[in-house]
Amino acid sequence: TCVDADGKVIETTKDTSKENEPMAFEVGAGDVISNPLFQAFDGALRGLAIGESVELQVAGGEWQQELLFVVPRDHPEIERLEGRYKNHGGLHEGLAVELANGSMAVVVEAGPQQVKLDANSMMAGKTLLFTLEVLGIDSGSSS
Repeated sequence: TCVDADGKVIETTKDTSKENEPMAFEVGAGDVISNPLFQAFDGALRGLAIGESVELQVAGGEWQQELLFVVPRDHPEIERLEGRYKNHGGLHEGLAVELANGSMAVVVEAGPQQVKLDANSMMAGKTLLFTLEVLGIDSGSSS
């Protein structure tokens, strides 16, 4: 279960409907995957047994105004992004895009003359509390 700082449930797998199946996770993979959230999950789950749970608080860094960009529509990067995300309906509010430098950004506004991009981490300015529970352990196959 994931809740925000105000206690609002963002997502849960406690609801057993098809869309909310428990997530499979390979303990130890955090050693080779550099995603900080993935590494935090990995560290928190190590050593837990079936039925045990742990709470994990994750806070993003500060939101930085200088990572908010207004870019003219005719800028080469915006033209590149339009082509790349054409099958997603082009650039539109809420779309997460990968910039030419490999950084991620979210389209905040997509007007006829300019596009506003937020290149802050999607966790910037947020604190989330996760409750992780081990429902089963698949030790893998030795063959």
